[in-house]
Amino acid sequence: MEERAGAGTVTPARRGHISIAIAGGGLKATSVLRLLSDIDNLSVVAVYDTTRSAPALRLADDMGIFTTTELSELSQIAGLDLILDLSEESSIRDSLETERLSGVAVVTGSGAELVWDLLIAKKRSEEQEKIFVELQVAYDKIRSHERRLQSSKEALEKANEELEGRLAEIFFTHEFFKALTTFSSIDDVASLIVDGANGILGAEISAVYLFSQDDWTLRLCSSQGRPEDSFRAIIPVSETIIGTAFRDGFVQQNDVDPNSELAAWFLRPEEIRSQAAIPLRSGDSVIGVLMVASATYRDLTNAERDRLQVIANQSSLALQNALLHGELQRLSVTDRLTDLYNHGYIHQRLDEEMERCLRFEHQMSLIMLDIDDFKKFNDRYGHPRGDTVLQAVSSIIRENLREIDVAARYGGEEFVILLPETDIVGAFSVAERIRAGTEKYPHVLDEKGESVPQTVSLGVANYPANASTAAALVEAADQAMYQAKRAGKNQVVVAT
Repeated sequence: MEERAGAGTVTPARRGHISIAIAGGGLKATSVLRLLSDIDNLSVVAVYDTTRSAPALRLADDMGIFTTTELSELSQIAGLDLILDLSEESSIRDSLETERLSGVAVVTGSGAELVWDLLIAKKRSEEQEKIFVELQVAYDKIRSHERRLQSSKEALEKANEELEGRLAEIFFTHEFFKALTTFSSIDDVASLIVDGANGILGAEISAVYLFSQDDWTLRLCSSQGRPEDSFRAIIPVSETIIGTAFRDGFVQQNDVDPNSELAAWFLRPEEIRSQAAIPLRSGDSVIGVLMVASATYRDLTNAERDRLQVIANQSSLALQNALLHGELQRLSVTDRLTDLYNHGYIHQRLDEEMERCLRFEHQMSLIMLDIDDFKKFNDRYGHPRGDTVLQAVSSIIRENLREIDVAARYGGEEFVILLPETDIVGAFSVAERIRAGTEKYPHVLDEKGESVPQTVSLGVANYPANASTAAALVEAADQAMYQAKRAGKNQVVVAT
């Protein structure tokens, strides 16, 4: 049984304390794991799923909670009281039914849904309770002002206007928190965050930057208050006030020097007079930064700083869920070995591009690619080395494509490349660069320590020159590729 810090043999539960194991590794299990970690007298001691890479197992590993892909290992946890089934696989549900653990209750089906609903309700109620406390305080202030200022109608009206504005802010905050739970895409959540910053704080300029671990930069995801091209799209974590917030936490400048490099996130930094930035966190990790700024002097009050922190906390949770959702969507259309798209996705995109070509009378081209003598290579050097060839070819393909182009692993050692708005000459040029790049690439070393040459054959077809439908375009490129094979391999053939 695999052990983690704080996992393995669990001490017997204290009186009134409940030990829970979660079955399932999807987004719901991930969210429940986060919610349960904040509840007293309750501990999640294990997370089980049949897939090691499931999001909930990865989160549990980060939290130091025991994880397993073997149901039988749950029986070795001392003091386990309850298994909460949040799985989406019938096989897990059936296993829990047939392999019931002595003295351990299993909550599944509608019972598990009820637990999920209760946890979500609890999370929302905590935020709503805070809002309604503020609401009650506001109402109390209104009544107090009415008693004390009856002799001054003008003063009373002014006080009421201020309090009505505060009430409107409270209700806006309430609706903002509710809306955050309804969106699952990163762009939608980020757009809502800047809406909230403007509506709740009255920010003149706001922006959300997300952290990219690939190159340690912060990338603009959403903005308000100025045209999008006024913001720097990519900022290294070592630069500007946004990078400072990423590294050190909340930071504020009430009166920005016109030459300050901290305002260089804006392409006209001399226009920024005050600014503040706060990190968006998921656990101990920073996933982004929320920026608010103004062209006039502004010093955030303590109450405004508290509101900004609340916005950041709630936004971080929504962003993390959106990132998990986006990653699951990406994995569903991606080939794991090559990190290119898979067979199903390329056909979907091909149909979409064909509709666009028909509507706007555009053209597009398609390249079919096959690695030459790949079976012989695998038989001689083994499949692990064959996998490195597939990854190398995939990398060469990516290096020669534009952002609008789409490449996929079609199956085995075959690849397909979709080139929108590209004529046959342009497509041939792309195919030839890929062919030459593969031929020159230092592929896997053989037993003598020398690189093994590897080549590809490619077929190119164009709509409307070679085909009138998506299926016919694929067939034309495929036939051209086989013609390249028959003609001696390591060449590009254009469909006729």
